[in-house]
Amino acid sequence: MKCWLLCLWLLCWGATAQAQQRLILTTEEYPPYNMSDGQGRVTGVATDIVRALLEGAGIEYEIAVYPWARAIAMARTQVNTCVFSMSRTPEREELYRWIGPLVTNDWTLFARSGASRPGHLEEVQNMRIGSYQGDAIVSYLQTRGYTVEAAPSDDANPRKLLAGRIDYWATGRLIGLYRLRQQGIGNIEPVLNFNRTEMYLACHKQLPEETVRLLNSQLQTLHQKGVIKGIHARFGYAQ
Repeated sequence: MKCWLLCLWLLCWGATAQAQQRLILTTEEYPPYNMSDGQGRVTGVATDIVRALLEGAGIEYEIAVYPWARAIAMARTQVNTCVFSMSRTPEREELYRWIGPLVTNDWTLFARSGASRPGHLEEVQNMRIGSYQGDAIVSYLQTRGYTVEAAPSDDANPRKLLAGRIDYWATGRLIGLYRLRQQGIGNIEPVLNFNRTEMYLACHKQLPEETVRLLNSQLQTLHQKGVIKGIHARFGYAQ
């Protein structure tokens, strides 16, 4: 009887330990960093880095795409859940455990072709700037006194800019260029890089410290082996 109970306990413990090692990863449509391909698989520069990272560490995972506000909330409130690609800001620092950086991201103002090109961010202080809900750019600009119109999705901002509903569109440089190509828009261009951030895999606070150390160590190994550089090159970007 005691042997049977011991075996049952070991079986349950093993299943629990395995479940704890399986991570739920949430992300958004943020090409070229994270995006769904035609077969429904999530890919992109940051996504492929995350896949290589977790597979190299021997951790099981699944990836799902959500609206950004929901994706970041899930990683903050649900155990064994992480979100990417997350800009690491002072406001978010204590909310998550951090693995990275995975990639860098230049924050850029886009404008209609022929519009004035500001030399500094302060020159657009009184202008209407478009971004989207949950993006770190929104809080960055608002805390500095800028007027930001946050759309539910960044997809809407190129058309809003062309229609004159906003004066500038603030987004990541690579994603802005990607969306313009995707929507077939040629008369919007980047006019000012105003900040550079590093983007991370941000995990629930209860993720064990040893797992965080393992993943950060594995990320350095990927850099040393040239895997990260190869992923960038595969998408046509120099690291």
